[in-house]
Amino acid sequence: MAVNMREKKASLAPGEIVPLSYDEAFKLMFANKRHMRILTMLLSKILKIPYETLSKSKIQLEPLTNQNLTLGEKKTECDIAVSIKKDKIITDKIMLEVNIRSSAFQTIIDRDSFYFSDMIANAFPESEGYSNLPNNLLVNFNNFSLNKRGLIFDEYMYRNIYGDVLTEKSRILNIDIAKCYQLWYNKGIKEENIDNYSKDLTLISAALSMDKKKDFMRCMNKVEMSPEIRREMEGVLDNMCRDQKLVSRYYNREEEERRIQEGIYKEIDQNATSRTKKEIVIKLYNQKKLSLEEIADVNSLTSSEVEKIINNYLAQKESDTE
Repeated sequence: MAVNMREKKASLAPGEIVPLSYDEAFKLMFANKRHMRILTMLLSKILKIPYETLSKSKIQLEPLTNQNLTLGEKKTECDIAVSIKKDKIITDKIMLEVNIRSSAFQTIIDRDSFYFSDMIANAFPESEGYSNLPNNLLVNFNNFSLNKRGLIFDEYMYRNIYGDVLTEKSRILNIDIAKCYQLWYNKGIKEENIDNYSKDLTLISAALSMDKKKDFMRCMNKVEMSPEIRREMEGVLDNMCRDQKLVSRYYNREEEERRIQEGIYKEIDQNATSRTKKEIVIKLYNQKKLSLEEIADVNSLTSSEVEKIINNYLAQKESDTE
């Protein structure tokens, strides 16, 4: 009998781990409410703020989707969303994303623009002046590069055509985790002309791709952090690797992604069909040649559904003429 290799690989071998480049594992490590010190440590490296200083601020996990949506409006669904408050005022809003799917390369720029616009506007108090707009930072951990310069850290801001920075309140940081891993593997991180924060962030980014615990811990042991936080990270990692449901989802992630994509396409088709039927109903109604029952039969709808479409159409038409 043929053996399904995906079913055979249903558990981790000794010493194996679920890589943190798997978005669910990434969130369990860095968006764990019971271990906020791990997230604070990561943010301190990204923002280049000492951990002791940053830990005095209020770091809060935010909803992962945009709020106050209207029906049919597209959602943002980031991996981790964070706000940093000082003296009850939000000073920074940060989104963290892991992108290792092959399709991510094709869509990341447009998606970033969409996510970023929502992050800037979402939950900004009506009473606040624009000068109090928080710093907004979107960080992508990618297994590909968007630039041709071979950069590990590729940062974008609003600039004019001469390269002058318009504002530093809006930034997108792309980190090439594949290059970080290569540097770590070839022992080349020390040779990089970067500050200690960037060296630590390079090590953390390299560790995201690792599927062996000994490599992960050897890499993380070189990151400047307290022994307590390092032990917390190891504990979270061990708990994840004991979670058979998580391990199973990791090994079946390609199948899950396929189902998600099929669901998206199905939803698009359903929405398109719904819009087409609505347009046909309104067109037939305006021609005044068929009864409501006949219009319903043509579109495979009930009479009440047709009546609702027409009433909404008439209400909108009346509103437009006012």
